[in-house]
Parts: sequence; C-alpha cells; structure tokens
Amino acid sequence: MSSKEELIKRLNTAMAWELAGVIQYMQAAVMVTGHARETFYDFFHESSEEARDHAELVGQKIAVLGGVPTVEPATIRQAADIDGMLEAALELEKDALKAWEDAHAVADAANPGTVFWIEEHVAEEQEHVDHLRKLTQKVKFASSDIKKASNKSG
Repeated sequence: MSSKEELIKRLNTAMAWELAGVIQYMQAAVMVTGHARETFYDFFHESSEEARDHAELVGQKIAVLGGVPTVEPATIRQAADIDGMLEAALELEKDALKAWEDAHAVADAANPGTVFWIEEHVAEEQEHVDHLRKLTQKVKFASSDIKKASNKSG
C-alpha cells in the first residue's frame, strides 16, 4: 500500500468517526430530557451539525486525493441519561482524536496544506476531549493548590 493510500485509509477512519458523531449527537439531542434539556439540547444538536460539516470536509479531502469517502459510521454509543450521553460523547471524541492523529502521522504523503489542515482537526478534537473531560468531571483539582490560592487572597 502506498503512503497516499494509507493516508486515504486513515482519513476514512476519521470520516467514519465524524459520521458516528452526526448520528450519536443527533440521537442525544432528541433524547435528552428533564432539566438537562435546556442546557444540553443545543450542545448535542450543534455537535451533530459540526460532525456533519467535518464529515463533508474530510470526504472532500479524500476525494481530491483520489479515494472514495466511506459511508459507514464507526461505533455509535447510545445512552438514555445525560451522564451516559456525556460519557459516550467523551469516548467518541477520544476515538475521533486518535483517528485524526493517526492520519497526521502519514499526512506528509499529500502536501504541506493537507498536513496543516489535519493539524487543525487534531487541535479541534483535542478541545472537544478537554471540554468533555470537564463536563464529565474527569478533571481533578489539587485541594492543596486551592487552599494555597485562598490563603494568598485573604
């Protein structure tokens, strides 16, 4: 397999995760209920639209490189409560980040513009992972640092 074919293969993996995001986030948007709906309907709806836009962009890149964009989504995780939806979203974004990082590893098979374009997607996916880590309370703050900060202000 040529390095260009490997890049196309890896971009198709990224596209499959974007397609999964379209579906997974859309389902979460329509299923979120209760008080969380006010906050999270827009989050999931906009995330679905963003994933759709990303899928189209990566499909365009695959086509210009001479490949055929996939129509098969990657794993779609379902949940019926907000905590499960956010955990599923975090796992989706971690998988998408890995796919974009894998594509970046062979991006020089194309051209400098494609390398830069993929780097932008890696950065954006990392932002999504970071945001969802905060939403799922995966970020822990050291209590000793908080105490030091409050002592200095008093």
